Amino acid sequence: TDSCDPVAGCLHAPVQCNDGDLCTIDTCNSSPEGGCVFTPKNCNDSNVCTLDSCSSSSGQCINKPISCDDSNACTTDSCDVVAGCQNIAISCNDSNACTADSCIPSTGCSYTSISCDDGNACTNDFCSTTSGCYYAPVSCDDGNICTYDTCDAISGCKYQAKDCDDKQACTRDSCGPSNDPMASDFCLHTGILCDDNNACTLDSCSNSTGCVYQPVTCFSSNPP
Repeated sequence: TDSCDPVAGCLHAPVQCNDGDLCTIDTCNSSPEGGCVFTPKNCNDSNVCTLDSCSSSSGQCINKPISCDDSNACTTDSCDVVAGCQNIAISCNDSNACTADSCIPSTGCSYTSISCDDGNACTNDFCSTTSGCYYAPVSCDDGNICTYDTCDAISGCKYQAKDCDDKQACTRDSCGPSNDPMASDFCLHTGILCDDNNACTLDSCSNSTGCVYQPVTCFSSNPP
């Protein structure tokens, strides 16, 4: 500040450039067009993971870590000092082939059991944690040699009685174990007995009509 004293003459007192702000560096530019210069303190720590500021009460730099929390339970949140926030999707793979794996942003990983129902009544449906769904054929064997055992995809096992009718009226038809090693269908055809215990008839059997009882003819070889 320039002034003139009657005794001393010209006086040049330095100006006070204190702006009262601890977060500025106060200087004075001596050039003619200069004056006080208040330069903000540089608190940049070159770390994109911090929010840089200056405390006006202490003049100390504050480098506060930023939050990279994206409020998504399906990401792992971190900060890279060069690239900044990193929100990387988590893996929800439970290595179980029997679950459908997904992630819900509000709760995180979700594991839902899969359905192996193939809608086929002729299979037993299972799930292997390593290989997934598999379908084993059901056994419709009822242990009865007198039925044909089959399976219907809608209704399941079906058992149809074997037809042992040989269309012969002179046999009694049934089904059961056979002593004949060559038998394949286990049908049994037993000849019927047409004996009517009447000595006055000739007993026989017709394959079309069954038992026939023909009266015997009684005649004498010595006429009276």
